[in-house]
Amino acid sequence: MSDMDGTLLHSDYSINPEFFNIYEKLKSLGISFSVASGRQYYSLLKIFDSIKNDIYFIAENGGNLVYCGKTLITREINQDLISEVIKLCVPISGAEVLLCGIKSAYASKSAPEFAEHIKQYYPKNKVLSSLSEPLEDEIVKIAIYNREGVENSVYPIVSYLNKEYNVKISGKHWVDISLKNSNKGEALKEVQKRLNISKEETMVFGDYLNDEEMMHEAFYSFAMENAHPDLKKSANFETVSNDQDGVLKILQEVIRQNS
Repeated sequence: MSDMDGTLLHSDYSINPEFFNIYEKLKSLGISFSVASGRQYYSLLKIFDSIKNDIYFIAENGGNLVYCGKTLITREINQDLISEVIKLCVPISGAEVLLCGIKSAYASKSAPEFAEHIKQYYPKNKVLSSLSEPLEDEIVKIAIYNREGVENSVYPIVSYLNKEYNVKISGKHWVDISLKNSNKGEALKEVQKRLNISKEETMVFGDYLNDEEMMHEAFYSFAMENAHPDLKKSANFETVSNDQDGVLKILQEVIRQNS
């Protein structure tokens, strides 16, 4: 199972075409591949369209688990949390709030540049006059963006929510808030159950703190060379950076050892 940004994808958001050849070799060996990301399901679908019916998609950091086009898990948050986060983030300079639903992501009309920025991660998105307006959707994650970085700006202000919710720094510019059981580790456990595999038979790759829980659900847990220092502490192994195709190098070694 692999994370996407900073892990399987290069820094320019591209994927090495060789991945799909490697995937076919893994499949022939009876080895399953899954993707786990903070991205929207529809963003992942665009990348993996050719194998969409063969792999599990853990989207929205575990808030949405999909297989063969069928939603298996949805972790919906409540309106009280949404209102509280919006209130907290309004005073933060440069901060933007994104509500991440099953059908779409929702941004504020007052931030047109932000709406353009998120298309890479959330191809299905809508701009609202107010994030407080009623939505016919299940919101599974609140993503907060700050172009100046979040570790010293957004995170200290929302971190107290960790008592009841899952608050994760998912990238240099992003903080994600979701239910306590809405994380990649919990979603991975569901995939393991469905595939009837153990932690000892599981390999995961990640680079940021929203990958931490899934590191604990696999013996073969790899942090990228470019990973956050705290994630490296949670991983059992390390590989080279995303731009050096660290994930593919390890998968090629798996193929070599099993051929």
